[in-house]
Amino acid sequence: MIKVMSKAWLDYINEYILLKGETLHQLDSEDNHDVIHLDVIKRTARTRRIVAKLTIGIKESEVPPETLISTFPTPNVKRQLNDKEKAYEWMRNGWVIREYRLKKDERTIDREQYRMGYPLFLFLQKLTAKMLEERNDSMRSWLNKWQKTKQPEQGLSLERLDLLRRLNNVLSKLASDVILAIDHNLDHIESLNVGWRFKKQLTYLHFLLALYQISSDQQQFDWKEIGARYFQYIGGSKVFDSYKSDLIQEAEVLLGRPLHLFGLTSLGTITPIYFAGEMKSPRANYRYGSIHATTDLAVFTDRFETTADVIWLVENRGVLTRMAYEIDFIKASKSFILAIDGQLRSSHRQLIQYLMKNVKQVIIWTDIDEAGLVIAKDAADLVRASNTKIKWVVPPLDVTTNQMEFEDKYQTAMKINREEQEQEMGGVEWWKKWIDD
Repeated sequence: MIKVMSKAWLDYINEYILLKGETLHQLDSEDNHDVIHLDVIKRTARTRRIVAKLTIGIKESEVPPETLISTFPTPNVKRQLNDKEKAYEWMRNGWVIREYRLKKDERTIDREQYRMGYPLFLFLQKLTAKMLEERNDSMRSWLNKWQKTKQPEQGLSLERLDLLRRLNNVLSKLASDVILAIDHNLDHIESLNVGWRFKKQLTYLHFLLALYQISSDQQQFDWKEIGARYFQYIGGSKVFDSYKSDLIQEAEVLLGRPLHLFGLTSLGTITPIYFAGEMKSPRANYRYGSIHATTDLAVFTDRFETTADVIWLVENRGVLTRMAYEIDFIKASKSFILAIDGQLRSSHRQLIQYLMKNVKQVIIWTDIDEAGLVIAKDAADLVRASNTKIKWVVPPLDVTTNQMEFEDKYQTAMKINREEQEQEMGGVEWWKKWIDD
């Protein structure tokens, strides 16, 4: 009795088990085969009523079974346990509390439920503290690696040094965020992808640092070399494999550059960028005619420009194909059509920024769905700094220059019928009208 009803047990029951206005009645408690039965009393100005009975175990064990931890993750969880033999064993060891909630006659059971016991609560607190310390130690380890990282070797090209300065700035900012996470015992790093668990966030930090180290020292390297050089133990080359595509995509978005430019040669993925219209650079010259294609690598190693007055940012390649067929319209309207292919990548962003110099208006045309809405808003944010007129194609086959109107019409249309661009593409007369409106 004394062991069970310690101050810690009482504080726990009062904090997490009892409801408002309820108290634990210990005078009439019953000790029976390593368990104690206790009444829960609720008093008002005129009444005193037994509202619940608790059964608590006094045979405390040190380590609970893993299934119990997942079954009762917090004190507020209430469970029905069908395996009565297992439930009784858990209860005898203090891991769980059996709670009978009574009807108004104070005898009839209204419901039976099981709650987390104080020993399990204490174990989880210690486990959480241990995990927090391990998490903080892992972040300190990363900080230590970053602080010991040497400056880039001499002899690198100016382009590579510029990329490394960009990555260095990113890592410096992340180091500050990691210190903040440690100081405040956070379970994640707030500036990184919020949808990622801590393990994945930490892997991403190591990946960025590994990329910085190897691209500071080597002109070219393959994917496996990044992990092998960084971790320097057997299996290190495979550490980043499980998150490969996410790490690459997130890094390219964060840095605004494809990783080919840092020297990564083995991905085997050069991303094409499809367009129609006139565009040139010191190394290439595209004229009006069929659909053209450049690559993300070309965009970041060359500087493009266009004489177009109108840039069309279309989500789907099908719309580009249809519009590219109307060569006379493209020439007469001085249009440039760029296919985003379902995602506004860093290469698209860079190319659009190059081409915005003399453009008079941008027309954004995406699918009528959640992704299309996001792409259209992102594209507008990208070109807004150039003070160019922005238009959105909205259903049914119309344009608006008002972003709020665009979002409202999209939201309304999505509730009625989601559709892809190809379902309603209008034609030359429609496109002319959109330019003139």
